[in-house]
Amino acid sequence: MAYTLLDAVSAGILSNAPVMAVKAMHATDAQLQLPQAMTSLGLFASIFTGAAMATRHKRPFVVVPGILSGIAALLMAWTGSALWFLAAAGVIQIFDFAIRPAIPSILRIIYPEHCRAHVAGTLRQYASVVFLCSTLLFASLLSASSNHIWRMIRIEITLAGVATLAAFLCFRQLPNHGDGSAKEATPIGHLSGGYSSASLEPWKDRQFRRYLAVFFLFASGNLFFQGIVPAFFATDLGYGYVRTTLLIHIVPAITAFLIGGRLTAWFDRTSVWRSYAFVALLWGLDPMLLALMPFAWPVVLVARMIRGPATVGSIVLAYYTGVHSFSRPGPGTSFYMTAFILVNGLARLIAPTATALVSGHMSHRTILFCGALGVLAASACFRLCEGRDDASGR
Repeated sequence: MAYTLLDAVSAGILSNAPVMAVKAMHATDAQLQLPQAMTSLGLFASIFTGAAMATRHKRPFVVVPGILSGIAALLMAWTGSALWFLAAAGVIQIFDFAIRPAIPSILRIIYPEHCRAHVAGTLRQYASVVFLCSTLLFASLLSASSNHIWRMIRIEITLAGVATLAAFLCFRQLPNHGDGSAKEATPIGHLSGGYSSASLEPWKDRQFRRYLAVFFLFASGNLFFQGIVPAFFATDLGYGYVRTTLLIHIVPAITAFLIGGRLTAWFDRTSVWRSYAFVALLWGLDPMLLALMPFAWPVVLVARMIRGPATVGSIVLAYYTGVHSFSRPGPGTSFYMTAFILVNGLARLIAPTATALVSGHMSHRTILFCGALGVLAASACFRLCEGRDDASGR
């Protein structure tokens, strides 16, 4: 819990980085895509880290990149260039995603099957409250420091780096064994059937390949519009630091806290297909409403309220429990997660690059609308895939 809450403090500060870049450094729409595109490097690196951790203890594969991300945040505090500022934020994203193949395995080791999604959702639920307070507090300080904005930016980003380092030092104290799968917790020196055969197992699983294909559509639609949201509120709607932060982060964090735990408890009782269909539906309604009625304040508020539970649900399914529906306990968890993250990396490379290329020819509202169509199409595909599994007896 201490790790989760400290990490939420850091995330709350760093969530203001795109707005800092837009307001203080005059970042362009193309530059705002840089952190998203750089994230793909971390996702591709996870191919190697996921393979390396498959037969080993997982904790070091989280702690070392985590400490490096804290150092990157400290370095980020001392640049005045929008390009380098966003590039440093991208480096943090690289390390963040490089550690993610370990998370489903660690969750499988520590918690039994009947409560994993609920536990993960509860952690994210309380993290959302800390994230809310952190984001609002530091956005308010930015707004009140207009005459000393650069000093405040440096103080806040430095604090984010320190909180990140403290969070991963706490994570280092987690046990290597828990109440979950003993097979997952036991490192082995070799894999029966061959290492390469085990690493290819996810790609031979027809149901999992279908899951990856629909997730690629979901992620591409989401990432097509996600990078321009700060510019949409700050530029198109003319909102300041506090109002922009309120709608981008605070309102979703409140609804995530109120609903996230109940939603993820439902995940433990239903299929991954139905869970993701509902999450994608919520996720797609947010940009669709923003694109269609951006100046209707109640509609904008509803759109951002929907975003909260969608975010918690998506994080839990994507990085905590989603692959548990396909992989057996043991080294396979890491290999399945590596395959998932590879597909995520492709989406994170392609979609923001496409947005950067069309940003000069399409309005922010059009980009929001096109991304929403992709996400809603993915929701329908997830639901159809569940019906196909039922028909085949799965």
